Amino acid sequence: MINNIYKRIHNKYSKFFNFFFFLRYVIGIFLIAIVSFISIPKFFDYEKKQEIIKEYLISYYDLELNNYSSIKFKVFPLPNLAIQDVNLKVKNQPIFFNTKNFNIFLKLKNIYNFDDFIGRKILLNDNKINLDIDTTKDLFNYFVKLKYELDIQKLNLNLRRKESSIIAIREIHFSNYGYKKNEINGKIFGKKFKAHLDNDYKNIKLKILQTGIKANFKFDEKNKVGTIGGSSKISVLNNYLKSNFLIKNKQVEITKANLRNKDLSISFDSLIKFNPFFEINSDIQINMMDNNLINIISLEKVLSNIEILKKFNSNNKVSYVRKRSYNSLIKSHFSELNLAHGRLVFFNKTSIPGGIINCKGDSLLIEEYPRLYFDCSFDLKNNKNFLKNFSISKKLDKNSLHLNVIGSLNLFNKKINFKKIVIDKKSDNSKKEDLSYFKQTFENILFDDNFFSMFKKDKIKEFILEII
Repeated sequence: MINNIYKRIHNKYSKFFNFFFFLRYVIGIFLIAIVSFISIPKFFDYEKKQEIIKEYLISYYDLELNNYSSIKFKVFPLPNLAIQDVNLKVKNQPIFFNTKNFNIFLKLKNIYNFDDFIGRKILLNDNKINLDIDTTKDLFNYFVKLKYELDIQKLNLNLRRKESSIIAIREIHFSNYGYKKNEINGKIFGKKFKAHLDNDYKNIKLKILQTGIKANFKFDEKNKVGTIGGSSKISVLNNYLKSNFLIKNKQVEITKANLRNKDLSISFDSLIKFNPFFEINSDIQINMMDNNLINIISLEKVLSNIEILKKFNSNNKVSYVRKRSYNSLIKSHFSELNLAHGRLVFFNKTSIPGGIINCKGDSLLIEEYPRLYFDCSFDLKNNKNFLKNFSISKKLDKNSLHLNVIGSLNLFNKKINFKKIVIDKKSDNSKKEDLSYFKQTFENILFDDNFFSMFKKDKIKEFILEII
């Protein structure tokens, strides 16, 4: 019975089974042909094709192929030419790629025939670029204007000036095609970051992971040749910065900038110069500041960065005007702070209830024990208003007072030396025992903690009560 059923099926579907068994041979032959087709080129000498390859790279990617160690054909992951230890240069630009693994992925028609050679895409893997910081925009423009498919993996970018490294960005991954088109990943300051370029390349969104740092840069549609301008929004944890920027002539202009957090709000304009040396010129307006903010600043930590202070040059103007009528020690303030090669020169003018305080001086901050030299004048037109601000009701002999104090502060050792104290513009009326008394009282009350603690209102009040 079973045999009869088998014979019926076999007779009825014999042609189908014969076709199926024939087809498996056809598929086998086809696979062998494909494998042979893409494998035989492994035995070709592609050194003879180097001029064609160079012409293709310069025509489509503006890349000059200068040196390499070998050219080989590889099958996986797709047929490609693998070029090892490559030196590439962007045409008409001082931008050089040192690449360990450079792959040109081939179209099937070009595996055997290099006439009208056009690759599918190129891959640069394990790269190094040492680039002058002024040329950064040229590298950016190169990637933006590129029309053909490019994939970059493990790019280490070192931005420098005069052979000195300024910033290093590691393990950059970038592709201008596919589902990860215009996404940039890498490491900066040892932290991973992600960035995304819009299709029109007018917006960059940046996020440094596990730091709370986010940034959004919007570029102007019309920029003059050699300039990059736009606006930015940057947030660092709960600190927010908005500004306009313009990069030109080896300098950066920052305008209409506003920095704010729960304790501070400032507006500023800055000009950052990179040539012939690094310098920052700023005009800063303090809109709001919590009085306790100054207490958390560590002057010792700031002054410990000696190498940075040597290179950091700046000219800054800082102003503040009290906008509310509540009781405050400072009505308005203006400072000029000039720092060059570690030397600080300053001038302050502060308006307080009842008078004005002017101070000038200098300090060499890079010394092991920096000393601040000062020359301050206290011009109190109304002593009653001045003392009232500290809730002191004691009456003085005179309603006005002019006081000139000259001396120096040891910023680390918490010591002060008074060279001269002149009252009411008379000739030097400071006595040795008076200077010694003021020194001891100042150090015990005002300068018993750190530099910025001297400006606490309760300490100033205690000092005034002690000396009047």
